[in-house]
Formats: sequence, C-alpha cells, structure tokens
Amino acid sequence: MRFFEMFLMFLSIGALWKIIWLRNRPTNIVLWGISSLFVIIGLCHLILEGWRWQMGLVYLSAIFVLFKYGWYVCHVPTKNVKGRLKPVLLSLFALPFSIAAVCLPLIFPVFTFEPPTGPYKVGTITYTWTDSFQKSSDGKSRRINVQVWYPANPSASSREGKYISNLSEFSKSIEKQYALPGKLLSYLDLVHTNTYLDAPFATDVKEAPLIFFSHGNMLGERFTNSFQTIELASQGYIIVALEHPGTALLSAYLDGTYLSFEDKDPQLSMEYNLQNKASIPTIKQQTKDIEFVTEKIKQLSQEGADSPFAGKVNLNRLGIIGHSLGGATAVNVLYKNQEFKAAINMDGYLYGEERQTALDQPLMIMNGGLEYEELDTPPEMKQIEEQRRSKVLRKGYILDIEQAGHLSFTDIPLYSPMMKAISPDVKRDHRIINEATLCFMDRHLKGEKNGSCELIPQQYPGTRIQTRGDVE
Repeated sequence: MRFFEMFLMFLSIGALWKIIWLRNRPTNIVLWGISSLFVIIGLCHLILEGWRWQMGLVYLSAIFVLFKYGWYVCHVPTKNVKGRLKPVLLSLFALPFSIAAVCLPLIFPVFTFEPPTGPYKVGTITYTWTDSFQKSSDGKSRRINVQVWYPANPSASSREGKYISNLSEFSKSIEKQYALPGKLLSYLDLVHTNTYLDAPFATDVKEAPLIFFSHGNMLGERFTNSFQTIELASQGYIIVALEHPGTALLSAYLDGTYLSFEDKDPQLSMEYNLQNKASIPTIKQQTKDIEFVTEKIKQLSQEGADSPFAGKVNLNRLGIIGHSLGGATAVNVLYKNQEFKAAINMDGYLYGEERQTALDQPLMIMNGGLEYEELDTPPEMKQIEEQRRSKVLRKGYILDIEQAGHLSFTDIPLYSPMMKAISPDVKRDHRIINEATLCFMDRHLKGEKNGSCELIPQQYPGTRIQTRGDVE
C-alpha cells in the first residue's frame, strides 16, 4: 500500500473503534487535532496518490469520524456513557466493516515496479495496425495492438505513460465480455510505470537493437511483461510487444469493439502430441503477426518517417522474447526468419512443426521450477519436451529458477498478494529474469562479451544454468 492511504486507513479505522468504545468525551484539543490530521492526510492522499475504489470503506469511515467529532464540538459535554450493550452491538457491524476496509486495498494494491536500472529514461507509444491480408475470428481484417518502449529524452512537459494505455476501452470491453464492473480496473491508472508518453528518442543513441515480445496464451496482453520491457528499454533497446488477437485475454480497440480470448480446444487432454497439434495454427498465426509488425517498424524507422524511431532502429540486430505459447512462437520466428539473431523462450514448451535441424541462432530457455501436484506436468510431456530441446538447442542456455511459477515470468503476480502461492517472491524472480535477459541479449545483439550468464547461480541461490554449444 502507498504511504498516505495506509496512514489514512489506520487513522480512520482506529478512530472509528475509539468512538464505539469511548467512555469519555474527547477534549477539544484532541477533537481539533485529530480532525486536522484527517484533513491533512486525506488531502495528501487524494492529491499526491489519487483516490481509488478499494479505499471506499476507508473514506466512509473517515467521513463518519469527522462528522462525529464535529457533533462532539457542537454539543455541550454530557455525563459519561454507561453500559456495554450499545458498543457491543455496534462492534458486530464494525468488525466486518473494518476487515473489508483493510482487506480491499491490501488485496488489490497499486503495485509498483522495480525502478529501471539502465542509463536511459524510457519512452512509450502505442499503435493499432491492421493487417488486411489476415482475418480474425470475427471475419474482419486482423487488428493488432502494439506497444513500443524505447530509450528517450523526455521533456518537462512529457506525461507519464499508463500501464494500460487504452484503459477506458479495455475496461468497457471487460464489462461487456465478462460482466464485471467497468470501474473495477480504474485504479490501474495509478500505477507508476517510470515511462513517458510519446517522448523524443534519446539523442545519444545512434541505432538501437530491436526486440519483439510475444505474450502467453489466455492471460497475456501487450503490457503484462512491463517489468521486462521497461528495463530493456532503459538499457538502450527498442522493445515491441504485440497483442495477438484471440490469444490475448482481450484486445480492445478505440472504436469500442474488441476480441476476447478464444479457447479452441477446452477439453483437450494433457498429451504432448495433441497439445502440439492444437498449438501449431496459433504459432503460425502469431509468427505472421510478428512478420507484419516487423515491416511496420521498418517503415517507421526510415529516415524522414513521422515517428520517434526514424533512423534509430538497428535492423541488423533483431531479437525476440516469448512467454509460454509466445516462447514457442519466438523459436518458430528464429526458424522462419534468419534476420532474427537471438531468442528467449520463457517457461514455454517448444511446440510447433517437427524440426529436423537445430537452430543456427542462439536460444535461451528459462524454466520455472515451482509446480503443484494438481497441475504437475505428466512425465510423458517432460520426456518429449526434453527430446525436442536436445534437437533444437544447438547453442545457448537453459536457466532454471527453482521458486518461479509459470506466471512469475509476467507482471501478473504483482496484481495481488493473493498470488503469492503461485509466485512466492516475484520481484526477486523479475530481477533474475531481467539480468539473464540482458546478459544474453547484450552478448548476441550488442556484441558485448563482458557479462557472463554463467555467474547468475552464484548471485541467486536456487538457480541453475546449463550451457549448450558455443554461445559466443
């Protein structure tokens, strides 16, 4: 929780219980002092942090306390109240009220990212591009939401980038699709991203390597790996995250239309060949999305183009990162497009067409080691996956993070401490993932040989790394 909202919470809930069990009228000094403190803390919270619906019961509590204190000031002191029946009855109502008032903002916090460690400020911009050669499930041309992060020189007037750039349209679409209140996600506008909207490109960066990001199936969005994309941009990379229509949880557009996730095989058993066969059409589709967006970025990078990236993209240094099914897509992109020089597959099976030859380009595979008995991977799937990896991975790394769950490779565990069971220490996991990503991409896209990915287990107990082939 943020500082002032936490202060306001404990002040208002504490004062509420004090009123319920009060035996003596407070002195005027206490009444005016506490009331003044309420006003100061409340204004600081509203102005500096911003209000949010999760604090609604805290606000009601604060208003009630101020009203009650005002009543005390305006009325002549009376004799002490006797008896305990009234406070006991009031406590029966106040207890669940207080629990809800405390739990709501704790369960749905305004989460924070680790500050980016690179030398550059980060700019961001969002596009929606239409691929007229491909169709979505609604029969219309495929529209792809794309967000780009890049090293920037923001001006004093630059606005902070939002976590969800089209939150209004996204919230309305969530309400239509899932019958959830449209305001449910409004507090995400308060998340500080350490980015600047449409900021000018950093002048001291001549040409930046370009990395694409492909999200996972169902829960993924273009913004759900901001912990990673923002860090990479601060280190001098241009990061392009695609939102694959039909694979993403929901793709919302400015005209009010949207496409939600399409579960094409809901009853499919956990058998490798069946899962692989079902995944291939999606992998091919997402590969086409990346090829299409690559061409759009090339247009924006041309000298004289009306974009922040004109003359700033090193098209000879292309990389790609993917999570889950996006990781399989990243590997497929390496096979299909030799212009991509390196890829990272984060906790994803190597689904796709059968490969007869190993990759020419380096690949890093990251694995989460946290599994649950009810979701444990069948041995048959692990065996076939190992066979695929031995065939595909000629040079690169396999990094195992013992306490990382599948969603630890995304922002999603930051959304609520209730997700601690599936990601016990997500910020530590994010640091490991970012350091490994930078080490690998710096070596293969920037040509820097100083960093050593092999040193990661020495810095972070509970991690293991295997080297495959010549990774230089």
